[in-house]
Amino acid sequence: METTSSPVEPIVQPLPASAWLYIAAVWAVAVTLTATHLDGLRGLRWPDVAIFIVATITAETWYVTTGPKSAMSLSFPLHYAAAVLLGPAAAAVIAATSLLCSDGVIRRRPLGKTLFNAASFAVSAAMCGIVFQWLQSGVKISLTGDAAAMIAAAFAYLIVNDTLVAIVVRLMGGAFINEWLSAFRDVGIPYVSMAPLGALIAYTYQSSPWTLLYFLPLVLVIYNGFKLFVTLQRETDDALVALADSIDKRDQYTYQHSARVAATVGEIATHLGMSAEDIEVVVVAARVHDLGKIASDNRILLKRTTLTAEERRLIATHPADGADLADKFSMFRKGSTCIRHHHERWDGAGYPDGLRGRAIPIGARVIAVADAYDAMTSDRPYRKALPHETAIAELQRGAGTQFDPDVVQAFVTQQRHRPRPRPPLATGQESCSSSFSR
Repeated sequence: METTSSPVEPIVQPLPASAWLYIAAVWAVAVTLTATHLDGLRGLRWPDVAIFIVATITAETWYVTTGPKSAMSLSFPLHYAAAVLLGPAAAAVIAATSLLCSDGVIRRRPLGKTLFNAASFAVSAAMCGIVFQWLQSGVKISLTGDAAAMIAAAFAYLIVNDTLVAIVVRLMGGAFINEWLSAFRDVGIPYVSMAPLGALIAYTYQSSPWTLLYFLPLVLVIYNGFKLFVTLQRETDDALVALADSIDKRDQYTYQHSARVAATVGEIATHLGMSAEDIEVVVVAARVHDLGKIASDNRILLKRTTLTAEERRLIATHPADGADLADKFSMFRKGSTCIRHHHERWDGAGYPDGLRGRAIPIGARVIAVADAYDAMTSDRPYRKALPHETAIAELQRGAGTQFDPDVVQAFVTQQRHRPRPRPPLATGQESCSSSFSR
């Protein structure tokens, strides 16, 4: 799935029937917009259309993978230039044809994703051209006289494309408003930098098609700039995950604790019916939920006896410290509240803010249950691991006081289908209320 210059690819599972119907509807809109503006094709030089198709296919192959579900290509300025220069019908044909060739033939992406991308780009490019024609001041393109028309056309493309993508994400289980706002925010920088480039391409192309060659070095600079930015951002996020893992490694008993908690959180959140986007946010938060322990003294973390009141106070600062640190990184910012509140209690007796009940973010409530289960079923310096059944009983005992009862029930139900290994029962076991307090 793609949005303007920053393609988003939410289709990573089989499409439901509603999504296929939606794709067909978007294609119907694309065909209708093209058919109602066929007059614009009269007198059009078809070599110009061919040049733009070839150039756009090339631009589609220059993309930067920004994550497991997203990538950034350089096709938007050419879609925009075609809409402004050649009109809505030609722009729709160029956008759809180039995408079908690049995604369907060259990269061989899934059929549903390819068909949707082609149709959404066609509708977006056509609307861009329609808005520009409505507001254009003269026959020839003027960078100054048509400035308002160009700005409006660019925003028309962005808004239409984001809306089309947000709808299909909603059909796949995501949240429409969150996806729309996220896409609009995330493509801001690429969009601002490439919209003027598209306008300049259209303006100079009026003089000669050969002017496209002058833009090749500029496009390469933009591409490399995006690639460097994305690489730096990804490496920074990876460094934070590595830091969280290093915290787990400080103690042989908690090694890979955060990774196990994140996996369990994904299972619980899925069972609760949370949206795909919300699941991703809470899983990412769970992956670094103990980040704040970086400042904790090993003598406290590894202590084999009961903590003093002062030691408990120091440990209780780690959720807020972790949230403050995570909030500085784009990948983890959305989940920082989950990190801050994963030690709150349903009855309000938790920390750091003493939230109670549903005032605690749902992601934090899910992490709390997963964190407690993993802590109880892992060896710790002060006790041996509890058996699976004992840990489940402890969670059920804490439901309604320490934990959200709905989350506990979801976890227990999910565990019935996939029970965990059962370590041997140890003597001197403690209840969950103290076993995961660190």
